[in-house]
Amino acid sequence: MDAGSLIQPALERKARPAWAARFARSLSRKPSRQSGVAPSGSVKQDFAALVGPEGWLRLSPLIRSRFACSAGMKDITYEGTMKSVRCSRTGYLLAQLCRLFGTPLAPFEGRDIPIEVQVHDDPEKGGVAWDRIYFFPGRKPITVTSTKVFTGDGKMLLECVGGGFGMRLKVFEQDRKLHFRSESYFWRFAGLTVRLPDWLTPGVAHVVHSDLGSGWFRFEMTMRHRHLGESFYQDGTFKEKE
Repeated sequence: MDAGSLIQPALERKARPAWAARFARSLSRKPSRQSGVAPSGSVKQDFAALVGPEGWLRLSPLIRSRFACSAGMKDITYEGTMKSVRCSRTGYLLAQLCRLFGTPLAPFEGRDIPIEVQVHDDPEKGGVAWDRIYFFPGRKPITVTSTKVFTGDGKMLLECVGGGFGMRLKVFEQDRKLHFRSESYFWRFAGLTVRLPDWLTPGVAHVVHSDLGSGWFRFEMTMRHRHLGESFYQDGTFKEKE
């Protein structure tokens, strides 16, 4: 019996709204026990294999060095400024809701926000964690955490956050920049992985990492919902902390 069949009788007792019908159909898909499941132990973070040899070599040496990391790596800290942190009304509400399971999205807006990024091994998830600490004026520091995890076969990159939620990412090079674009979102529970319907997510996430020279790099993130438009946007510059 799958997750969709468990909720089906309750939903059929009365006429279901359209959103409930879509949610039931999404849960009725057979969950995967492989895709989206963090592997046990340490898995080498082979970004070169995901990008491809030609694209990987087009990236600057500094970009390659930042992502040529694996479990067991030494901790690295970057510092910089987000010149723009914004979200739509829907994005704001979603970010507040997500604070219940680990704050995977920045819950406030601002300009020229100081940021510290701590990159370290995450043995629990079997990947590399990126902790982004936002120093919004007049507020306590906000930490947004996610872990980049390769599947056991090393052919897929996952971005895992709290509550069992995460997304599958396509990684590629374009214009000598490293791109991360979400292909789907998932939820893991009790050993099962359920793909979330697109309308129930913040939208397609697209992160661009570009080298600016002299040790600086630019981070640009956009989340765009198919029907609601842009939900989140961030743009900042960083360098390794001395």
